[in-house]
Amino acid sequence: LDEARIASGIQHPNVAQILDLGEQQDVLFIVMEWVDGDSLAKVRKLITKRGHRLPVGVVLRVIADASAGVHAAHEMRDDKGEPLEIVHRDVSLQNILVGSAGSVKVIDFGIAKAHNRKQGETRTGVVKGKIQYMAPEQVQKGKTVDRRTDVWALGVCLHELVTGKLPYDGDDDIEVIRKLMTDEAPLLAEGLPEGIVRVLERSIALDADARFPTAAGMQRALEAAMKEMGEATTSEDVAAFLRTELPELAQRRKDILNKAVEEARERVASGGETKTTSLPDPDVAFAPTVM
Repeated sequence: LDEARIASGIQHPNVAQILDLGEQQDVLFIVMEWVDGDSLAKVRKLITKRGHRLPVGVVLRVIADASAGVHAAHEMRDDKGEPLEIVHRDVSLQNILVGSAGSVKVIDFGIAKAHNRKQGETRTGVVKGKIQYMAPEQVQKGKTVDRRTDVWALGVCLHELVTGKLPYDGDDDIEVIRKLMTDEAPLLAEGLPEGIVRVLERSIALDADARFPTAAGMQRALEAAMKEMGEATTSEDVAAFLRTELPELAQRRKDILNKAVEEARERVASGGETKTTSLPDPDVAFAPTVM
């Protein structure tokens, strides 16, 4: 209910839209727009298996668009015009979808922080989000979690895509939390273009005041970096890359969708429920959030 309430009000091309909320047989469900795409995590994984990395221009375009979507969430206001102060808290490659047309969609506001959450604030001692993408203030007692927390996570996504490694690469969750709690700064990869380094230094900064104050500011810096590096990449370029490098993904999604539609028709024809013959690919939609 909280996710539907928060995310349904965000109308932006870089945020997956919630179309409806309903209940059937005591089970709540959310109807979301169909995104003909896959998560950045899956795309990166497949490209890495082939011994390649995503082109820098594609990376900058995708993270810039994701930043725009996150900023739209941060700017949300209630009916009285008061800021909702939404913080996604779970921005990660798993929660950024890239469509076959090159569109970028931020998803999964299930653990978002906002003023109108019915569940209330997180209890002391409870950490929400994926550890490797967490900002220091998410694990340090007494620190405030605000929009700059999502800026950190966007920076981690950028670092992971351009270097193939997380900022705290090789550390288990406990070690990452220890480093975050003791303000041990992550080591940025060497040899990166200056434009990207500047963005990383202002996103993955231990002091929240040293980060971009808004995700829109980070988006502008990414756009400037693309121009500076001669990597002016468009959504069409992203789509062309996916068609060339990962054509099998689009076909797999088509097969899954056709199968689901056919099973639905069978249920209608039989007047009851039919068992699915196989489970859908778990990477097509949401990735589980570890708390």
